[in-house]
Amino acid sequence: MIDTIGVVSSRDLSPARFWSDERSLRVLGMGTALPGPPVSSAELLDVVERRFGVALSRPGRVLAARLRIATRHFCREFTARHEAPRPGHSNPDLAAAALQRALEQAGLEVDDLAYLIGHTTSPACLLPPNIALVADRLGFGGPYMELRQACTGFANALVIAQGLVSAVGARPIAIVGSETGSVYFDPRRAGEDAGQLVNLLQMGDGAAAIIVGPDDAEPGARLVTTFVGHVGAGHKPGFSLRAGGSDIPFVEHGLLEFEHDYAAVQALGPELFAQGAAVARSLGIPPETADCIVPHQANGCMAELLSPRLQVDPDRIFVNADRLGNTGSAAIWLALAELRPALVPGARVLALGAEATKYMFGGFSYVHG
Repeated sequence: MIDTIGVVSSRDLSPARFWSDERSLRVLGMGTALPGPPVSSAELLDVVERRFGVALSRPGRVLAARLRIATRHFCREFTARHEAPRPGHSNPDLAAAALQRALEQAGLEVDDLAYLIGHTTSPACLLPPNIALVADRLGFGGPYMELRQACTGFANALVIAQGLVSAVGARPIAIVGSETGSVYFDPRRAGEDAGQLVNLLQMGDGAAAIIVGPDDAEPGARLVTTFVGHVGAGHKPGFSLRAGGSDIPFVEHGLLEFEHDYAAVQALGPELFAQGAAVARSLGIPPETADCIVPHQANGCMAELLSPRLQVDPDRIFVNADRLGNTGSAAIWLALAELRPALVPGARVLALGAEATKYMFGGFSYVHG
């Protein structure tokens, strides 16, 4: 039985089924890419009001303060209601840039990689996969695969990587999470739908990559445990992008947009972190023993929100959503890449991912080296 005492607030938690793998992966390098300069919440609201005639300043400033997101990066300019990413800041552009920086940190060439794994909800196109365009940009001639997943895509990518590196003579695997979801926002819709206003102020664009390899017993950083599960059976999606698929090939408002059931996410979201913490405890990596916890970067308040639930000091919970917003697939990798230079050898980090699409959770234990 998973011990959940102190993890959930007022109701019992039924432990979810989960997949876990305790085979370690050596971390060889990481890299990040953010599009354009940071855009403040005040600047964003002013642009939407001036250019599109949507009076959002008062509710927007209140919401931005509640979310505690001061800045974020966008792949677009917000000069028009419907616009594509600026040149050089498309999803595959950012993913390729992040992966190139990870290769440089690892001291590797792209042909040293055995496999590329991408995960994103905002690909450049439905087909071919976004990671194919990343491979083109880097001149990678090997195999690749892509997961159409958001905030816990990192966990399933690691599950796959752990299997790949178990092959005899396995070479390094690259994983890249990337999002350019700001192109799905019609600024005028933020004045019509509360969920769209949340999306406008909460989301950010970016990419981050990690290169892992077999544990060769050499000194260095390692991912030592991975787990993933969900509690979404029977629940409607809390966050979705329904139009554009084969069920709904047309676009009602003339633009794809994320649908956000903010109230449902608020109600069920905490259980995802509770489940992740419960699973971590069952695997012998409880949150209270970690030197640092990296949660999904949903907003800038994550340390204060999770501290009592996880029974850890808020200073041990790393948050960069106040500066980057919620970057979806890229969030955990962006946070770990930023945190790593501040860690001392032997420091232990617990990542706790949470995804509202169909309420998935996942995580890993990282040991710095």
